[in-house]
Amino acid sequence: MNENKLLNETKRIGTALTFIFYPILAGVAFAVHPNLLSLNIGHDIQVRINEFHGNQILHFGHVLMVFAVPLLITIAIHFMNLLKRRGAWWGFFGGLLAVAGAVILAVDKGALCLVPSAFDTLTEAQFQALVPGIEAMFQYKGWLWILQLLPLLPLGFILQSIGLIISKEIPRKQSIPMLIGSILMVNPDIDLIGLAATIVLAIGFIPYAIQMIQGTRLVENQTLAGFSGK
Repeated sequence: MNENKLLNETKRIGTALTFIFYPILAGVAFAVHPNLLSLNIGHDIQVRINEFHGNQILHFGHVLMVFAVPLLITIAIHFMNLLKRRGAWWGFFGGLLAVAGAVILAVDKGALCLVPSAFDTLTEAQFQALVPGIEAMFQYKGWLWILQLLPLLPLGFILQSIGLIISKEIPRKQSIPMLIGSILMVNPDIDLIGLAATIVLAIGFIPYAIQMIQGTRLVENQTLAGFSGK
């Protein structure tokens, strides 16, 4: 196997693995949330503080979501490269929105999840003194307002999924679950719906990934080669 062929094989398999690992990471991240079965969207700031304070499992789940961000970016760029002709514009604009949303997701988990995990290393008295600042964070004060643009992430994948359905680049038994899962991701911060959305995405993502690994679904410029501009 020459060097270029080995590189292309590595990119193809690496891209395929992102479709497998993303729903695993996201699924675990949603599953470890406290009060997972609650459909209450009226959580006040104190409830959110009580949920994360001292909850190391929840902090770990948020770390997993940080690691999921580059996987989301890879998937979005993959679909931008895959969608040609009829679905090209859907893939392009959807990819831009999805990548922007993934960056915001990283900022969200860093600011509202990883930073509070550092607060848990303080004494209880020190933590309580920080509560007004924590409340300001969860109220999106200052430049944290940008985190309210997080819906760009599912919106981008909704557009790309529509492009996949229109162009028929992949079977609809894969593209339709991708669309439904992306739509479910647009929810008012209900973790159970987020978990359900991840499971539905996995129904579309994982079979598609298996086809890529087996080489039964290989289109020119379909893999991470998009990063190199080839």
